[in-house]
Amino acid sequence: MDRRKFLLKSGVAISAGSLLAACNTSPASSPVTPSNELSFDTWEDIRKQFLFNPDRIHMSQMLLAAHPKMVRDAIQKHRDELDQNPVEYWESNFLNTENEIRKKASEYMDTLPEEIALTDSTTMGLAILYNGLKLTSANEILTTTHDHYATEKSLEYATARSGASINRVSLYNDPSKASVDEMVEVLRKGITPKTKIVAITFVHSCTGVKTPVKQIAAMIKEQNSNRSEVDRIYLCVDGVHGFGIENISVHDLGCDFFAAGTHKWIFGPRGTGVLYAKKEAWNMIGPVIPSFEYNCYAAWLDLFPADKLTYADLCSPGGFHSFDHRWSLGEAFQFQLNIGKARVEERSHQLTTKLKEGLASMNHIKLITPMNMEVSAGINCFDVEGMKPEDVVKKLLTKKIIASESPYKGSHVRLTPSIINTEAEVDICLRELEHIKDTA
Repeated sequence: MDRRKFLLKSGVAISAGSLLAACNTSPASSPVTPSNELSFDTWEDIRKQFLFNPDRIHMSQMLLAAHPKMVRDAIQKHRDELDQNPVEYWESNFLNTENEIRKKASEYMDTLPEEIALTDSTTMGLAILYNGLKLTSANEILTTTHDHYATEKSLEYATARSGASINRVSLYNDPSKASVDEMVEVLRKGITPKTKIVAITFVHSCTGVKTPVKQIAAMIKEQNSNRSEVDRIYLCVDGVHGFGIENISVHDLGCDFFAAGTHKWIFGPRGTGVLYAKKEAWNMIGPVIPSFEYNCYAAWLDLFPADKLTYADLCSPGGFHSFDHRWSLGEAFQFQLNIGKARVEERSHQLTTKLKEGLASMNHIKLITPMNMEVSAGINCFDVEGMKPEDVVKKLLTKKIIASESPYKGSHVRLTPSIINTEAEVDICLRELEHIKDTA
């Protein structure tokens, strides 16, 4: 298809001059800060790439992370260009840049670019996923009692439209003693002839328990071996709190769908995310928000065959986004790749193990998250005897430690060290918690 013809016919080009710029300007996706200008040799080198307030110990990056230099510089470049010449810069880049971002995301996730839709958050990804599933009143969704508000509401909205039913199970009674075998077996027993979807969360932000996605996927594959293709079960995962910690490949995990925001453990631009769909599962999901992808627009104009549209074409939500942030997502994945996924996982587990061992040694603290890293990641939940979680969080803040409270009916205190933290900061947190009741 002739790109110039498409731009003219679709009304994207405002003038001959802007059309010429659209055809000739370089893509925005080229790295802004060459990685060889930054050092990734030590964790202190990596920490220096952030603009943290040194007067605080930042133990809640799981909520909203800071941007490293590579991402900050990319955002500023795009922001300046959009402020100086918004239309031409947008026209110059919107057709190609997102494909380049998918390529970088696919390199990090070890998958295909066409299997990745770009979203604005985990919540948007979950809403697109669950409301896009092709369900009927004959179907049942098997999910758990441990999932986030965004999953529960997205499932409720989806079943209200489709007539499908929801079956919720508890994967464990005592999170600190959760095991791989127990969680897999609970889900296996929860499957019925009507089960079409299994909807789980990779790491529970209410308890810090990491679900064994790979083993669950293997169990579902075994179940599917006794079912016809039309009755196949699909595995959907809210993966945000394992994404950027665990050294995983989504193909190796074995799930069919995987939603994650990238402004948490990935340290990506705020307001960005990804929604993965295995190619073999594309037939189970349809678009919810009209896409602005080039091929979709071209298909609407009869310039591209509709049957050639990919999942990424159809399911990346359209509209005008915060392009300065969205177009900087590639740098965030490159930042992670520069460090190394295996190295990130090792460091994350090192700090969280140190924290949990310290918490477990205190008589006035009850550790909620399992010690075993096979069933835990970077979220560490605990209770302080005789204190409400909100009061613990407030008390820690007076000591300049930023903790958080899990927003669930059964709430706990959370400390979530990440690669930007130090062993010394973990020690300070433990020291303050050891004496937190002295002046409570």
